[in-house]
Amino acid sequence: SCLCSKYGGPGLSMACNTQFKVIGPDHPVMATAGEDIVLPCHLSPRVSAENMEVRWYRSQFYSLVHLYRDGDNQNERQMPEYHGRTEFLRDDIANGSVALRIRHVRPSDEGQYRCFFRSSVFHEESLLELKVAGLGSAPLISVEGYQDGGIRMVCRSAGWYPEPEVLWRDPSGEPLTSLSETKPRGANGLFETQSSIIITETSNQSLSCHIRNALLNQEKESTVYIAEIGKLFTVTGPDRPIAASLGGEAVLSCHLSPRMSAETMEVRWFRSQYSPVVHLYCDGQDQYRQQMPEYGGRTELSKDDLTNGRVSLRIRDIRPSDDGQYTCLFQSGDSSEEALLELQVAGLGSAPGISVEGHQDRGIRVVCRSPGWYPQPEAQWRDLQGQLLPSASENISREADGLFQAEIAIVLTEESNQKVSCCVRSPRLDQERESAISIAGQCPSVPHMDGLRRCRRGQRVFIIVSPMYGPGPSRC
Repeated sequence: SCLCSKYGGPGLSMACNTQFKVIGPDHPVMATAGEDIVLPCHLSPRVSAENMEVRWYRSQFYSLVHLYRDGDNQNERQMPEYHGRTEFLRDDIANGSVALRIRHVRPSDEGQYRCFFRSSVFHEESLLELKVAGLGSAPLISVEGYQDGGIRMVCRSAGWYPEPEVLWRDPSGEPLTSLSETKPRGANGLFETQSSIIITETSNQSLSCHIRNALLNQEKESTVYIAEIGKLFTVTGPDRPIAASLGGEAVLSCHLSPRMSAETMEVRWFRSQYSPVVHLYCDGQDQYRQQMPEYGGRTELSKDDLTNGRVSLRIRDIRPSDDGQYTCLFQSGDSSEEALLELQVAGLGSAPGISVEGHQDRGIRVVCRSPGWYPQPEAQWRDLQGQLLPSASENISREADGLFQAEIAIVLTEESNQKVSCCVRSPRLDQERESAISIAGQCPSVPHMDGLRRCRRGQRVFIIVSPMYGPGPSRC
């Protein structure tokens, strides 16, 4: 409206010729919850607004969303819910075009906004509408137990706006009737959904939960496969053996499918017999009275993700006796299921030690020994070209600590300037340790050398033992 009509006078006739309109978007502006949005408006005709007041407000003129006046932002009276979230964009203000950026959009930001311009003699405004939408999380389907002769399934999701639609569907896509449905609004203004259904049909069917945002015309869905009605859950473990090093730690994990809380269940880890146990969780805490003595003080059950039916058993100070199969069992009431896991223990022994142990068959008997292996290793002699040499004897023995010692002998009858190596290999780790021995020539006059050089008085050989340090990838 123009002040000329109120006060009149020839001095204002030119000013009244600078009337303008404020133009905003001709359709609602769509914003995604949590993201930023820009609300634009401009003057028509295109005149400078640098010296004008530009005010953004909701229902009340003095309840400010943002105020630009006297060439600067004036937000002393800004509504508290917009503090730190607005930015006045004036790059094109010389042409009468401005915009308001609102950061981290909330559901409460939805609704009407007024973009108001005022010059010294005229003011006008435009009405804009902001719509907020939130696409929530993927639905999480869980099994909540038995009810009315079937299995009660619950579908949950959060982060939706406006209130979403929830629908269960059978394998052919037909809608199913839900047992109950709630859509509470969280403190952040977004909707959470929880819908339940009871499945009593025949086995081997899938069930899907669809949650749809009608404003965005988008949906999210999750599907669960019911393998057998009456079977509350299945237990799943790793699909391959778990490797562990001697003296180290091993983590054995298993989980329920579909996801559900195991806080009130019994979780039992055992070997070949149901009892005694490797570890037992029952009545909400660890129970050690039935634990096998050899696992005492060495196990720990991780319960961080127990509400999602996922557990991990940590075994410390791994021993050879820990090698083998483990059973992970969950029990809820009269229903129990289990999964079988395999732990493979491996230990890389010491570098082979080579010694000369006398004469045999007109040659020198050389013996290679290496302890500390698990499981049973392979031992071989090889020449310079890597070709296998026949051994005079071989003995792989198990020591009291459960580890293996390899002992392999060879008789050297060739002339000098030859070299052979002793290689001890772990097939499970595909790693080896190797030492070499060289026949270098005439025996020196000094009868005893250092630990790597050994000589027998009167023999025409000088033997140098060279460990080839490892471990490394297997070459033997």
